[in-house]
Amino acid sequence: MDAQRLLTLDDNLLGASEKEDKALTRSVLFFAGANHALRSLNSPSDLDDGILTAQEISKLDLKGLDLVVLSACQTGLGDITQGEGVFGLQRGFKKAGAGTIIMSLWKVDDNATQMMMTQFYKNLCNGMDKHEALQMAQKSLREYKDEKGQTKYDQPLFWARFIILD
Repeated sequence: MDAQRLLTLDDNLLGASEKEDKALTRSVLFFAGANHALRSLNSPSDLDDGILTAQEISKLDLKGLDLVVLSACQTGLGDITQGEGVFGLQRGFKKAGAGTIIMSLWKVDDNATQMMMTQFYKNLCNGMDKHEALQMAQKSLREYKDEKGQTKYDQPLFWARFIILD
C-alpha cells in the first residue's frame, strides 16, 4: 500500500500492521534536502529526499547500537495505540535493534539542552553509565549559576524533559 493512500485511510479499516505502518510514517527526522521535498521541488531521483520516517528507521539493522540520543523537541512522542504503546521515532529505533534511547517528552530550551547534552557526553566519556551520566547532567543543569550567581535552569521544564528508554 503506498504511503499517500495509507495516510488517508480511516484507522478503523486498517489491520494492526497497517495501523503501525501508518503511525510510523508520521514520525520523521528531517535532514538536508527535506525542504525541497516538502515544497515538492524537483530534485534528482538519485538523491535522498532528506526525510527519514520511523518506518524507514525500523527497517535498518541497528543491532548492537547501544545508544540513540534524540535531543530535539518532543522526540519521544508518537501515536498512542491501545494495547500497543507509542508508535513514533522510539518505536522505529527499537524495532531496528537499538539498545537505549534518550528522548524528550516536551519542547526543549536550546541553551539548556546544549549545556545538558554537553555535560551528558562528558560524563559518558569519563566512564559513567548512561543512566548516571544523564542524571548527573540534569543535576549539573539544575545547579548551574549564571555570571550573576543566579540559578537559571533549576526548574523541571529545563532538565526533566528527557527520559531513557531501555
